[in-house]
Amino acid sequence: MTVLDRFLKYVSYETTAGEEKNDRCSNEKMMLLADEMMKELFSLHPDEISINRFGVIDCKFHGNPEKKKVAFLAHMDTSPQASGKDVKARVVTYEGKDIPLSEERVLSEKDFPHLSRALNHKIVITDGTTLLGGDDKAGIAIIMTALNDILSNKDHRPLEIIFTTDEEIGADAEHVSMEIVDSEYGYTVDGGDYRLISIESFTAYAMNVSVKGKSIHPGSAKDKLVNASEVLMDFHDSLPHMLRPEHTTGKEPFYHLCGISGCEDNAKAEYIIRSFDEEEMKKLIELARFTAKRINELLGYEAIHLDIHEQYHNMKNVLDKYPLVSKEMESVYFRLSIPYSYEAIRGGTTGSQLSFKGLPCPNIGTGDYNCHGQYEYVDLFEMEKMVEVVRELMIG
Repeated sequence: MTVLDRFLKYVSYETTAGEEKNDRCSNEKMMLLADEMMKELFSLHPDEISINRFGVIDCKFHGNPEKKKVAFLAHMDTSPQASGKDVKARVVTYEGKDIPLSEERVLSEKDFPHLSRALNHKIVITDGTTLLGGDDKAGIAIIMTALNDILSNKDHRPLEIIFTTDEEIGADAEHVSMEIVDSEYGYTVDGGDYRLISIESFTAYAMNVSVKGKSIHPGSAKDKLVNASEVLMDFHDSLPHMLRPEHTTGKEPFYHLCGISGCEDNAKAEYIIRSFDEEEMKKLIELARFTAKRINELLGYEAIHLDIHEQYHNMKNVLDKYPLVSKEMESVYFRLSIPYSYEAIRGGTTGSQLSFKGLPCPNIGTGDYNCHGQYEYVDLFEMEKMVEVVRELMIG
């Protein structure tokens, strides 16, 4: 079974993340893919395998005990930012021309310059109505293909395969049963460009904003009405406009409005705040608190309430203590003649949180681009290259 065959199979499962639940994964449909992965892993005769109530799978192959035990991780869920239902994946060869996805959407090099790197490559695309699911079913397909390839090699290193749920809502690391994880370090196979290695991630906070208004009939509202929705808009507009994702790149920080709802009486909004620097993050939080405080002072009561809590921290703080991991990756890319570079990933991975839980985890690519939306595509050449990389890392 090829990596493409596996990938097309996995994206047929609807696994869209929903609202976090305390006792199970956010969408029961994820368990259908989890069941399939359990069957496939069982067929490889693992030494240990388990699945917990969240659908997180931990599978071990003992291998050569003289080599370091390493985990390989990918997540089964897909982003709630676009539909993952009835994905109609198709394979085309990119010939340098625009690719119509649907009547409304066109995959174009003009809009997505990185598409030029896929010239004459086979790519997997959508029909323009759903996301594809390469984030992170491409990672699962890569791991499973490499695993099938190397298990006949009796000298492979001890391996731990971890497939998670609810990564897209930042909950998967919490659901990993760390008491059974015994690898020295791991690799999350959850990136984009196959040449990029991520050893640095955002420090991440969530900010929930709630506004209590004073609702008065608009006919007699003069000097009385405090419209909660408008107060929320004032708060949003008072945050720096240019510190939004659409205006930032590289290591620049941002506030991102994820959702908003409200009426005259009350309003709510959910934000994420991102920065690569801990001190800078403190300033971003202070600015948000100051903005709410000043608006409340002008209104004469506590109209705005902020609930700000941490999600994960920059994994570089941990990975810098494990230079062996970087050296191992560099030697594999060198042996395979793959040019590589390190990037600071503008997002989070399972490894961002697990690195602080005792499992250092850099992130490597899958060939997936434009994730979380209908323009998503996977470059098959890059997926196949990453099978080679993961296979080499598994042999050790």
